Amino acid sequence: TLAPGEKRTLIYSVDGLKPRLWSPHHPDLYDFTFTLSDKKGRELDSFTETSGFRTFEVRDGLFYLNGHKYWLRGGNHIPFALAPNDKRLADTFMQHMKRGNIDVTRTHTTPWNELWLDAADRNGIGISFEGTWPWLFIHSTPLPDAQVLAMWREEFLGLLKKYRNHPSLLFWTVNNEMKFYDNDDDIERAKEKYRYISDVVGDMRKVDPTRPVCFDSNYQAKGKEQKYGKAFMDSIDDGDIDDMHAYYNWYDYSLFRFFNGEFQDRFKMPDRPLISQEMSTGYPNNETGHPTHSYQIIHQNPESLVGYDCYDYADPACFLWAQSFITGELAEALRRSNDRASGIMHFALLTWFRQVYDADRIEPWPTYYALARALQPVLVSAELWGRHLYAGEKLTTRVCVVNDLEEGRALRPTLLRWELRDECGRVLDHGDRMLDSVPHYGRLWIDPEITIPESLPEEKVKARLYLKLNEDGIPVSANEYELLLTTRDWAKGNKIGDGKQRLAILKGEGADKTAATLTSLGIEYARYASVTQMLAANPTVAIISDTHVLNDYDAKALRKYEENGGRILFLNSNEAAKAVFPEHILSWEVPTEGDISFMERNDSRVFDGIEPLELRYFNNNRREIPTACNTTMQVNRSEALTELAGQIKIHAYIDGGGSKARLDRINSLRGFTMVGINEGKGSAIVSTMATQKADTDPVAARLLRNMVETLVSEAPFTPSI
Repeated sequence: TLAPGEKRTLIYSVDGLKPRLWSPHHPDLYDFTFTLSDKKGRELDSFTETSGFRTFEVRDGLFYLNGHKYWLRGGNHIPFALAPNDKRLADTFMQHMKRGNIDVTRTHTTPWNELWLDAADRNGIGISFEGTWPWLFIHSTPLPDAQVLAMWREEFLGLLKKYRNHPSLLFWTVNNEMKFYDNDDDIERAKEKYRYISDVVGDMRKVDPTRPVCFDSNYQAKGKEQKYGKAFMDSIDDGDIDDMHAYYNWYDYSLFRFFNGEFQDRFKMPDRPLISQEMSTGYPNNETGHPTHSYQIIHQNPESLVGYDCYDYADPACFLWAQSFITGELAEALRRSNDRASGIMHFALLTWFRQVYDADRIEPWPTYYALARALQPVLVSAELWGRHLYAGEKLTTRVCVVNDLEEGRALRPTLLRWELRDECGRVLDHGDRMLDSVPHYGRLWIDPEITIPESLPEEKVKARLYLKLNEDGIPVSANEYELLLTTRDWAKGNKIGDGKQRLAILKGEGADKTAATLTSLGIEYARYASVTQMLAANPTVAIISDTHVLNDYDAKALRKYEENGGRILFLNSNEAAKAVFPEHILSWEVPTEGDISFMERNDSRVFDGIEPLELRYFNNNRREIPTACNTTMQVNRSEALTELAGQIKIHAYIDGGGSKARLDRINSLRGFTMVGINEGKGSAIVSTMATQKADTDPVAARLLRNMVETLVSEAPFTPSI
């Protein structure tokens, strides 16, 4: 009973309810109807709120959904801002998400309206609801006016009150990437910002005590006590969650650096869930599939993945393939190796579709399908390093089964079946193995015995490894991986020259492996203890392999030999090459990663039989970054020098500073892994490619063979300019 003008908050409870609980896989909803009547029972007002029952909490440093540990299998962000009032697009896009095993997203920088939150409730999409005014307090900016901050605070808390009945809304995120806690150079000002956001978090907990809070999307508590002091950190509320934004293999670090749990080892704190709400691997254009222009032209990130094939004149399939590979492999690696973490939202979800704004024409790009495999509730995943293998060799891999079943049950014993198939779908080999039960939120590792068949349908086969996992005869997970398989004869190629050519190798410890590889490729040579002896034999090609130092006499002798018509092959001998050609080879350095190189001149015979995207992930049967090049060279471009292969460091933004500063920055990132030099009548190839892996990687072997053949030919190079 209410008196005239009275306002009152009423709390009701209903005993004995046993509702079906809302979850992404079971989005059960209920209508809660409220009516206001007069004393005679006549209805004065009525409204219905659609909501659901569920719990989502932080416990023991992990998320728990309805009492079970929960891993966020997510993608962020989605096209709300493009069509906020389009119900069909909301439902269509979220159904695409569900088919792609994407259960969670974030309202990144644009807080959603009721229409899209209702769609999330219906379709089973968990939400991190991010506040208004992203980048508030960013870096070293001064605090806004008090009235402005009060306006923001009131607006944000109003959204909490408005949307707190949506069961899809799992946790609140205050803002996006304020970063003042790391980057404000005024420590007292940073503390003032801390205190303000902490007060807002306290208000959020009063408005909605049922949900965890992320202090800032990109915030991590680790290390803050050392920076701000324990007493200060104890005085503020910095939320419940650590959220590390990362752009692996796009801005920094190869994805292979995260195969062994490095993400949680570096960032995990015992009492806080560790997630990433922004794990990005690049952005295809929604219309063309090429990289978005700002990254392609201004920052040149995509070139580090596919070289010149990132630009608009090339086939967009090159970038789409590389981006889907990196996204899927990274997602699987993070799930396999981070059992103490709590989930990843891969970024940016809306870029993985063509015509993302049109419910009738939306169409996934390849990355969507790679992520769909990586985010299966039960994941069967192969840990693969190098991707090129010889026929008859063992495939060095481990297989992991990850159990994130939403209902929180153990995975019963399963049957793993693996198959190797060629491009035509023909089964090259297969096998089965029974696996033990896997506890919920657990991982099971096995070392399967998989051997590439001795006999292949062709000398070079683009194959796939298929994994299929059945529980009680029912499929629960399937996956696939591209592999390049070749025979040893493919690596040898055709006979080099007419048999009259003479090859000479300078002896040395580093050259022994190259000599053995040449023997395996059927290439005849003689070995000499000194440059003088080698040149006295008047060879067609002189090979300098893994030689670090040449004295002035030998360097001048080799230069004269080349100018008079001789051919020189430098293999991972940077100092020796610089000593002979100081005006061409300026410097070199070990790349940060080195697992991707690309062709500068794909028309050169050094790449005969090798496709443009095969200069990557060279295999050596070891659990380490599969480097394709050992160093990168800075060169002096001229008509005498032909750029054959290159590499760009994975890097972040290239901004401002004028054209010279930008050029200097690009040159510091970019280097060459193979160049040709024509001086006088002769020629030389200087290579830093990882041809030392030729015994285990057929592309490395074929590349070495092609370099020899190129130098034997009469006109090895066409000038680059």
